Amino acid sequence: MIKFFRHIRRSLINQNQMGKYLKYAIGEIILVVIGILIALQINNWNEGRKANQEEKNLFANLKVDFESRLIELKEFNAAREKSTVAALELNTIIADKNYRLKDAEIDSLLSKLINGFKFNEEFKMLEVLFNTGLINDIKNEELKRQLVEWPQKVEEMLEEQRMFNQLIDNRWTPHITRYLSLRDIYEKFDFRQYNIPSGEPVTLLKDYDGFLANPLTENYLVQFQLLMRVNYMDTKTLISSAEHIVSLLDSELQ
Repeated sequence: MIKFFRHIRRSLINQNQMGKYLKYAIGEIILVVIGILIALQINNWNEGRKANQEEKNLFANLKVDFESRLIELKEFNAAREKSTVAALELNTIIADKNYRLKDAEIDSLLSKLINGFKFNEEFKMLEVLFNTGLINDIKNEELKRQLVEWPQKVEEMLEEQRMFNQLIDNRWTPHITRYLSLRDIYEKFDFRQYNIPSGEPVTLLKDYDGFLANPLTENYLVQFQLLMRVNYMDTKTLISSAEHIVSLLDSELQ
C-alpha cells in the first residue's frame, strides 16, 4: 500500500513539473510570436516610410517639371499678346493707305509674326509615371486625374500649334520672302534674344508697298490671328491646369 501511495505521489509531482514546463514552453512560443509580429510591424513601417519618401521624391521632381512648363507656357502667351498687337498694327497699315511706317518699323512688326512658339512636349517624369504604373499608386484622386488628363490637354494645344506652324513655315514666311529680306526681320527678332547680329549686308531688292498691297498679306494675317487666338486660349487652359497640379503637389509634399 505504501508503495502505491509513493507511486501516486511521484506521478503527481511529474505531472506538476510537466505542467510547469508546458506553461514555460507556451510562454516562450508566445514571446517568439510577439517578437516576430513586432519585427514584421517595424519592417512594414520602414517599408511604408520608404515608399512614402519615394513618392515625395517623385512629387518633388514632378513639381519642378510642371513649374518649368508653367514658365514656358506663360512666356509663350506673353509673346503671343505682342504678336497679336503687331498683327493688328500691320492690318491697320494695309487698310489705311495714308498710314505708313518706316521700313525698319515694318520689319520690327514682322519679327513678331514669324514665331511658331513650339512647345516642348517631352515630359520625362510623367512618362515614368505612366510606363511604370506608378500613376496607379497615387492616393490623391484629384492629383491622379489631373496628371492623367494632362497629356490630352497638351495634345489639343499641339494640334492647333501644328496648324499654326504650317501656316508660318509653308505660306506666311515664303510669302514674305517674295518681297522682303528675312535678314532685316530676324535682326529685330526679340524672343529669347534669338535675333541674329545686325549689320550684315543685304543685297535683295525689297518691295514693302507690293507686300502690303498683295491681298494674300491681309488674308494670311487673318489666318494668323485666328490660329494665334486658338493657341492662346489652349495655352491658358494648360497654364490653369499646370498651376492646379503644382498646388496639389505642394499639398502632398507638405
